[in-house]
Amino acid sequence: MARRRELKGIANAISGSFVSRNNDFNGYWSIGQIKSFALDNGLTSVILPLTLPITNPVDNLQSYTVNRYAKMLKSLLIKQKLPGIWVRNAVIKVDFNANAKHAKFYEYTTSGEPFQCTCKITDDIDRDYSSIMYGRCLPHSAVRELKSTRNSPLI
Repeated sequence: MARRRELKGIANAISGSFVSRNNDFNGYWSIGQIKSFALDNGLTSVILPLTLPITNPVDNLQSYTVNRYAKMLKSLLIKQKLPGIWVRNAVIKVDFNANAKHAKFYEYTTSGEPFQCTCKITDDIDRDYSSIMYGRCLPHSAVRELKSTRNSPLI
């Protein structure tokens, strides 16, 4: 029988995939590109809603990312046999002013500044199911980064 608490596992899966190096756009890590977008626009965090209608255009990083993870959310709900109406809201928030206490865990894993990625799913009875992951990243730089050879949308 389906239970709402399974939404916590879905939030974990989404945030784990989101911070993964396999999350790329045009061959470059999406987190670095999101950090560059945030810096260019004077933002310390970026929020991506996952409950928008799923569309096909992938003309920029944000629409590609929202569509990709909205589809992932829908797919995971189907896989777990959870009704879509149980999800009232779902967002991914990437905060580049991450708590320094947690960032220390990642001092030796990679260069860059700490970030916090939170996937929060709110159900139809207003309970929140969240997953928080920490990491480090630098702003996107095509000169410094290696480009992935996987197929990804090209703009």
